[in-house]
Amino acid sequence: HIRATPSPQLSNPAMLRTACPILSRCARQHLRRGVPPSSSAVCSYLPFCRYKSSTSADDYPPDMTPTTRRLAEAILSSEHDAPNIHDGRMRRRISLSKAITLIESRAETHMRQADMLLNYLLRHSDADDDDNDKPSTIPDMVRNNLSSFRVGIAGPPGAGKSSFIETFGLYVLKNKARQDAYDEKCNDTDNSDEYTPSKLAVVCIDPSSSLTGGSILGDKTRMMELSRHEQAFVRPSPSRGTLGGLAAYTNDAITLCQSAGYDFVLVETVGLGQSEVEICEGVDMLLLLVPPGGGDELQGVKKGIVELASMLIVNKADGDLLPAARTTVTDYEAAVRFFRHRDDGWDIPPVALVSAKTGEGMEKVWGEIVRYRQIMTANGELQKKRQQQSRYWMHKNMRELIIAKAK
Repeated sequence: HIRATPSPQLSNPAMLRTACPILSRCARQHLRRGVPPSSSAVCSYLPFCRYKSSTSADDYPPDMTPTTRRLAEAILSSEHDAPNIHDGRMRRRISLSKAITLIESRAETHMRQADMLLNYLLRHSDADDDDNDKPSTIPDMVRNNLSSFRVGIAGPPGAGKSSFIETFGLYVLKNKARQDAYDEKCNDTDNSDEYTPSKLAVVCIDPSSSLTGGSILGDKTRMMELSRHEQAFVRPSPSRGTLGGLAAYTNDAITLCQSAGYDFVLVETVGLGQSEVEICEGVDMLLLLVPPGGGDELQGVKKGIVELASMLIVNKADGDLLPAARTTVTDYEAAVRFFRHRDDGWDIPPVALVSAKTGEGMEKVWGEIVRYRQIMTANGELQKKRQQQSRYWMHKNMRELIIAKAK
């Protein structure tokens, strides 16, 4: 029933799920009751769906509850709408946390509201794209999602992923502050070519117990300073037994962070093995953290997540582990030369030596990220990758819905 060529209006799986009653998580209730869905999503993707979208971004779905409307308004609101900027930021952060909690819920009513919320945020940004002459308080990164950038942080358990994100995130935000101070001093306001994200979001996936189903959600405890930063947002979430390193709703959580104005999103996976590579379908660039003594040249040549990484980072390069870390860097630098090129324009993945404890190597990591983004944006690979990822999540949602229906 699905056309071979997707419609450009449905660039996100959340919009597709709401657009079609067959694919929507909450549409099972409508199908059982024989009631047509009330969502007004754009549905030119599927020929058998009759429900069209309103061109007005302020037109809420009639079934959206007042609580969900308030969440949507707060996420899309400007910080300057509040009596002071601090209150505006806190209002958006709290609303974003509640929205992620909503999409994590498995209750039928909550899933229905989550789909309408995600669809409204996407339609709101699309409506603003169509009329750039009208004033709007929607952040620029919502109007153009390519202005945001998503980086995945993967690695085996104990590689220091959370500690690295704490140090690296603070470096990125301090780099933005230094850039703003320099521009103000030099009266330089033309920095359109420089990528200096103003806000940073971290989505952490913690493993869930296979016995009790619970999760400690301890990643945030290693990011005390970053989680308190006014320009940062840190959200731990359980994996709920989903394999691949991500949770089933991680892609939707990233979309919410982008809608809230966070133009740089870090996604930390659970501790991964060699064959868990789903993180590549949710981010623009993958950083693979390797602990010192993580293997020789043969280990680096092995297939799996190593060959999919855009950059390799040897962490914990301090103290007694520094000699072992330098040896690991040498081994991986020799191994990456045999990798097949995955991205056009990005031939050999760089290998960096960093220390989350001392902060050494963060400047090199950030420089490579900026260079990768510039290359992928210039040659069109970034947009192509986003489209491929949208198709992947669409097919995954379809499979999950079919399995849930069969149960």
